[in-house]
Amino acid sequence: MNPSDKIRLLVIEDNATLVVAALRNFFRPDRDQIEIFEAFDGVDKAVNAVSADQFDLVLLDLMIPGSTPKENMLTLHHHFPQKPVVIYSSLDSDIWRRRMMVLGAHGYVHKNDGRDRLKKVISDAVAGKTTFSLASGNAPAEEDTTGEIMDLALTVLEKKIVSLVADGMGYKEIAAALNTQTDAIETTLKRLRKKHNAKTTPQLIYRLSEKGLV
Repeated sequence: MNPSDKIRLLVIEDNATLVVAALRNFFRPDRDQIEIFEAFDGVDKAVNAVSADQFDLVLLDLMIPGSTPKENMLTLHHHFPQKPVVIYSSLDSDIWRRRMMVLGAHGYVHKNDGRDRLKKVISDAVAGKTTFSLASGNAPAEEDTTGEIMDLALTVLEKKIVSLVADGMGYKEIAAALNTQTDAIETTLKRLRKKHNAKTTPQLIYRLSEKGLV
């Protein structure tokens, strides 16, 4: 902990300005012992600008354009191996909760969970505790009986491809893992981007996660 006994947050968030404004409304340093040290809209920018002794915890957005959650976690662990990471996301996804736990995050907080929940997870993470609560009452989209959701549901192969891309694997690695051709991987992702109106693959992953499809 830093000398003032306040938890200093390094915020890495796609929409940093709005999120930091909300966090500063949430937390008053003298009352909550939590303050915003600095905010960046990308992990690479953060690791190149700060040192580990300047902050106590990373509050990380799950989906940041131009990178994958796995890449971001690996980069943070490499540069700041002793610093806990808490995911702060608008995606209420048990799959992503489990995945980020495996990747070494100390907690996962939905942006609608409120100040008290976020404060507890942050405090627990700095104390070395890991907090992951699965979303309640959220059935997988494939089990929804409405025709619209069923039409959007991914096949087993599509889900595997998207999952491996989200984990940071390249097309050649995925093709080898699934015993197929890179052209098939590219074609599948192109079809999914068109189907879900996504211009890029990271945007596709975000939209599929938002819909509960991965």
